[in-house]
Amino acid sequence: MHKFLYHILSLTILSSCSFFERTDDILLARLGDSYLYQSDLKSILNKDLSPSDSLAFIQQYAQNWAQEELLLQKAELNIDFNEFTIEQRIEDYRRSLLIHAYEQKLIQQNIDTIVSLEALELYYSHHSDDYVLAEKIVQLMLLKVSVVAPELDEIKDLIFSKDSLDIDSIEAYAHQYSKRFYYNPSEWLNWSSFVKLLPVETQKTTFFKHSNTLYLKDSLDVYFVRLFTQKEQGEIAPLVYVEEEIKSILLNQKKLKTVDLIQSKLFEDAKKSKQFEIY
Repeated sequence: MHKFLYHILSLTILSSCSFFERTDDILLARLGDSYLYQSDLKSILNKDLSPSDSLAFIQQYAQNWAQEELLLQKAELNIDFNEFTIEQRIEDYRRSLLIHAYEQKLIQQNIDTIVSLEALELYYSHHSDDYVLAEKIVQLMLLKVSVVAPELDEIKDLIFSKDSLDIDSIEAYAHQYSKRFYYNPSEWLNWSSFVKLLPVETQKTTFFKHSNTLYLKDSLDVYFVRLFTQKEQGEIAPLVYVEEEIKSILLNQKKLKTVDLIQSKLFEDAKKSKQFEIY
């Protein structure tokens, strides 16, 4: 044990001094006829670790290695795999990896990643029932400022105005005084995400039943909220809300179609050139 720790300690100290360039090797551990050498750790040992951290890492690595070796030895004794079966599985896995890598390369070279609005709308119209909302979603403006911020009445009038919003003035005020400002007229926000922006003591309150505005205040801050649109749980989600999900589906369909077309072309070319024949 002392000899093992000595070798490990020497490895941790010398690893920062180009020690791995030496041609000799140091035995760190043995399990039956299996051996763990210093060179086995060359690619995984972080040379930036302190000697004590390196020591702990190598000790743990040696224990894990021994446990894996013990399992392997038991498996070889108790699992009835003949050499052909194992070699065949390795070959199948190699083939699968190569084919997958080549398919991904073909996809990168051939697929157009742009999904047109027409394609999105067509898919959405045929599958809208798949996009029922699990919770309410809203489009709104939220401004959170300190209770001592200036011109609170004026900004309240701007946000709660019944006329068209003076967005430039609101954004200028928010840029100067807000602790949080949310405004994205093209984005839908989950109700659960929205209420997390409000004071904790109000998060279970029902809002927007009789008005599209909300004024909240706690000991530190004031909250102004202006609701533009909402859709209730159980309604069909708007296209913009599920657009990225549909894009992902359509791109995946493109990928599969691209691979199928290339496979078919390769097969037809092989038949034409007499590379493939059925006897």
